[in-house]
Amino acid sequence: MLSDMIPIALTPFHPDGSLDLASIGLLARFYQRQGAQAVIVLGIMGEAHALSDRERAAVIEAYAAALQGALPVAATVSAAATEVSIQRAREAAHLGAQFLMVAPPPQVTEPEALLVHFQRVAEATSLPWILQDEPVTTGVKLSVGLIEQLAHTIPTLVAVKIEDVPTAAKIHRLREALPDLQLFGGLGGLYLFEELQHGASGTMTGFSYPDILAQVIAHFRAGRVDDARRHFYRYLPLIRYEAQLGVRGIALRKALFYQRGLLAAPTVRAPATAVDALVEGDLTDLVAALGLSLSPEEGAV
Repeated sequence: MLSDMIPIALTPFHPDGSLDLASIGLLARFYQRQGAQAVIVLGIMGEAHALSDRERAAVIEAYAAALQGALPVAATVSAAATEVSIQRAREAAHLGAQFLMVAPPPQVTEPEALLVHFQRVAEATSLPWILQDEPVTTGVKLSVGLIEQLAHTIPTLVAVKIEDVPTAAKIHRLREALPDLQLFGGLGGLYLFEELQHGASGTMTGFSYPDILAQVIAHFRAGRVDDARRHFYRYLPLIRYEAQLGVRGIALRKALFYQRGLLAAPTVRAPATAVDALVEGDLTDLVAALGLSLSPEEGAV
């Protein structure tokens, strides 16, 4: 069962923009030490939109090999066409993924078309899958009613990642309707505490200090709600700063991962650009002000 803190894994690149498979081993071990319960590859934070099909396969295979079953690997197989998602799902299963994550095809809003799409992708493999409810990128707002229908008609649907704000309110409604479904927030962890209060199973996001999110969840699960709130609010300035839409958030996180020795380069693929010196200075100042270490071996206090 999926639960707690599940990072959206970065895809590392060399300075020339080529894929850096060697850094995947460092990242995989880091996520494991930070308290991850699984790892999601090829998400938005993993720059899947900037990868060729061959590179997508290489990333799945590299993370699966690095983790060697210590953590489940979930592969995102979203695409604009159903047939492409089906092909990606079958390839991910062949390469060692234990879960799939699927978002709606962009701009497809007809409920019946969405239902058929998800059914066909789900039936392509026997793997359990995560529904990604992410309207900013897809342009598709999934209604609570449609998610209920999907859960009742597709038995391999095990979790929903909810990024349709206000996320906590939607989680609350879904938790009442579907008490056995795993429900996760995302969006950089911006609303994690409120999501937990309303029944979230955890979070799926690419925040650069994932142990902070894991500790918030651990406090909350143990009944230490005030401690969870304090820990969350203490680090919220960094969560807020990192949660900038689009490639900017990816570049910020890569800058910190590079400073922590977890990437050989902070490269994001062109035409996107790395953060400039001014922004990186602000980011470094914020990390220092919060008393966070740049060592990959040390987490939050």
